[in-house]
Amino acid sequence: MTDKLTFKGDSKTWYPVPISILSEHLSTLIQANEYFNIKQINPLIKNIAYSLQYVEFLDQLLKDINLSSCLETQNIKSFVICGASIIEALFHYITVSNGHGKNTEWKSYKKFKSGEQYEIKGDKFRNETEIFIKTSSPILMEMTFDQMCKKVESKKLLGDEKDLYKEINGIRKLRNKVHIHGIENPQDTDWYNFNWKELKLIKKVLHGILISSRFVSSSHTYMFDYLK
Repeated sequence: MTDKLTFKGDSKTWYPVPISILSEHLSTLIQANEYFNIKQINPLIKNIAYSLQYVEFLDQLLKDINLSSCLETQNIKSFVICGASIIEALFHYITVSNGHGKNTEWKSYKKFKSGEQYEIKGDKFRNETEIFIKTSSPILMEMTFDQMCKKVESKKLLGDEKDLYKEINGIRKLRNKVHIHGIENPQDTDWYNFNWKELKLIKKVLHGILISSRFVSSSHTYMFDYLK
């Protein structure tokens, strides 16, 4: 496998899809609207494009370099986590832009903690008070990845992509594995959690989203063939 490696300047050097092309594809979906202004849109597009170029690089590593089993696992984990972050960003935009974001008219103003403890039936308690101030207009609340996934699925925000929706739940579970200290059982390690099955799943979902009808006006869907 190592005979595929090339050096900078070599005519056969592999190079990922340019950021400009990725940004052009993403801009067919991500545009300024009543929920997002242009100052928010441009950085969002760039950040997703950067991450897309990175997962393509991670995929190329698996093809070009004979990695140890441990490095292979960690490479897959990086792909899954980064791929999930791309999905999360796209879902955030799609959910909010379609009017399904969570809003509130109340913002936290101050918190008070009582230093005194008191006892009821042998149990000890302490009070904490939070004061909220009403805003002049509704503000967007941050949604969890789980909430966004459920919203995208229930509202069919990706269009007519029946097979894709049922795969999203698996991504939600994998996304939570970013916290390496969250161990639930003796086999809850990267070695068991990130393998080719998980890589295949994230690729399938990511590819399905990036070529969905949401990007119907783009002519660059071919550049995601490595995700097939």
